[in-house]
Amino acid sequence: MDEDHNEGRIELVLPADKRLVRVARLVASGVATTAGFDVEEVEDLRIAVDELCTALVEGGDGGALLLGFDLGDGEVSILGTTTATGVAAFEPERLALSRQILAVVVDDHDLHTDHGQISVRVHKRRADLDSDA
Repeated sequence: MDEDHNEGRIELVLPADKRLVRVARLVASGVATTAGFDVEEVEDLRIAVDELCTALVEGGDGGALLLGFDLGDGEVSILGTTTATGVAAFEPERLALSRQILAVVVDDHDLHTDHGQISVRVHKRRADLDSDA
């Protein structure tokens, strides 16, 4: 992202409760709208956030979900983290499904566990910016 156009970072901390994922989706909608996303792109980002949060809740140890929304000129990046359980945090089938969903709705994504931490990152640009390149 071009730092001159970076409009800021929004940080959200949520309890690991699937019922509160809608709060993260609402924030994603607002950020996507501010970035100039069209209706379909807003919905794609909402789906990505839903998937991101579900992966964190299901793979985590019940600790808080930390979400950072970075808003740039026509693009949004989201990083979500939580602490992982001592056992494998992601079931292979669940991880494969999450990657398939994210591949359809965002431009770039990454899901991984490292040193007891689960991290999920997604990045989406407006479609009209891709066609200008």
